Amino acid sequence: MTFIISDAILGLSLTKFLLHLLNFAILFVALWLILYKPVMKFIRARQERIDKEKREAEEDRKAAEAARLAGEERLNALDEELENKRITAEQELQAIREEQLNESKAQADEIVKAAELRAKAEADKIVAEAKAGIKDAAVTLAQSIIEQKIDKVDDALIDSALKDWKKNG
Repeated sequence: MTFIISDAILGLSLTKFLLHLLNFAILFVALWLILYKPVMKFIRARQERIDKEKREAEEDRKAAEAARLAGEERLNALDEELENKRITAEQELQAIREEQLNESKAQADEIVKAAELRAKAEADKIVAEAKAGIKDAAVTLAQSIIEQKIDKVDDALIDSALKDWKKNG
């Protein structure tokens, strides 16, 4: 009867069933040790590597964002510095223009003054020459008039006056 009951279960005897069960348990443990642990170790290592790469990528993204912000700040600072230098250069250029304009005005004033002095000197020279010419003309005219009117009697009178004058003088 036991034979009938054991044959009834999948057509195996109890010992064969237990041996198959034991083989299955050994196979399961062997596969557990040989495949499951290394595969799980590989999966964990790969998951850790992926997580590490994700963290590094996130850190790189944050570093890149920080570098971009720092670059923008530097660019803004450089823009401000360039604008300040441009304003300073424009102010210096304006100051130089004003200085050159003032120098030009001063030179023009000096030229005008020098021209006025030359013109005044020339006018004074012309006036002096005219006066000298007028004096010479007056003396010549007076001389010719006197020569015409003075006769020999008057010459004696003039000579005596000159002698008296030399004696007194």
